[in-house]
Amino acid sequence: MIREILARPQDIAWLPWAVQYFFFIGLACSAVLFAGCQRAFSRQQPNVLEFAALMIAVTAVIVAPLALNADLHQPARVWHFYAHFTPWSWMSWGSLFLPLFSVLVVTYFMALTYSRLWGKTRPRLLAALAWLSALSAVSILLYTGREVSVLRAQPLWFSLWLPLVIFLSAWQAIPPLLALWLWRKPQYQLTLAHWQFINLGALAGVTLIWASGNNPSAQALRDWSVQSPILATIPVVLWLLLLGLAVVNKAKNLSTLMIVIQGGIALSLCWSVRWLLLMQTQTLPKFNILANPYSLPPGSEGLLAIVGTFGLWIALMIAAREGIRWLQHKVSDGKLFKGEMRHG
Repeated sequence: MIREILARPQDIAWLPWAVQYFFFIGLACSAVLFAGCQRAFSRQQPNVLEFAALMIAVTAVIVAPLALNADLHQPARVWHFYAHFTPWSWMSWGSLFLPLFSVLVVTYFMALTYSRLWGKTRPRLLAALAWLSALSAVSILLYTGREVSVLRAQPLWFSLWLPLVIFLSAWQAIPPLLALWLWRKPQYQLTLAHWQFINLGALAGVTLIWASGNNPSAQALRDWSVQSPILATIPVVLWLLLLGLAVVNKAKNLSTLMIVIQGGIALSLCWSVRWLLLMQTQTLPKFNILANPYSLPPGSEGLLAIVGTFGLWIALMIAAREGIRWLQHKVSDGKLFKGEMRHG
């Protein structure tokens, strides 16, 4: 009787909502860091890449907390992080970091939008917001990475390389997303291709260092790749496809269709890394020799959650883009009307 209880397969603790949160918060942080780099190092102001990166960040930062709240199973549990703050818990710190990050990203985006539409540069304000948002993004990356990598119960997670892999897998998706966002401006493709080439190299390097280590996490990663070779091959194939597209893009501009394909592959790599590390790892045995089987349900705890969050993100991007265009027309019409009044 005792043996049967000890050998009982365990339920999956983290649902697909968690994967969606890690996916969107990774994109938001990476896009903010990219925008901050453009603000700090680019001589071209206003910078199109900075604004486009913030458009991606502000939409992703809206979806991410919603997915996290759904993963808590009971939305009212959010209140407990504030009413019963525990300094030794990364989730408690995250309850402070995440709202602050969201407010800073939205403020940065609104200030940059105001600057672009009304022609008022505000360089000091924008530089301060860029630095604050970047520091806040680092705090989010630290919190989300350590939230997983401190868990000793799962050897594969217990590694300082895990947060870096999670970050770099999202970081590599930003250049293809920007190329897709700016598909009518192919002059930026070469710059973005260089960024993508470097990002992919960093992701491969960190992954190889992690896998070649002499510790339980590296051994668990190698064992998992041997036990599930098909699943382990998926991110490798996606990485190779992206590397090939980056090399081609450095030589010539890609067509619109290829930009769409490149963006889809980059997002697939980012998402698949999170799914394999967060969901598939939970199926591995922890305290017994039995695997913990998991099948994706079609409802709100599975496929519907994935489709719904992606649908919301796409809707927000369309709304943000069209909203900015509407504001641009309103502002330009207002300026034209004032000019006619002066010369009338």
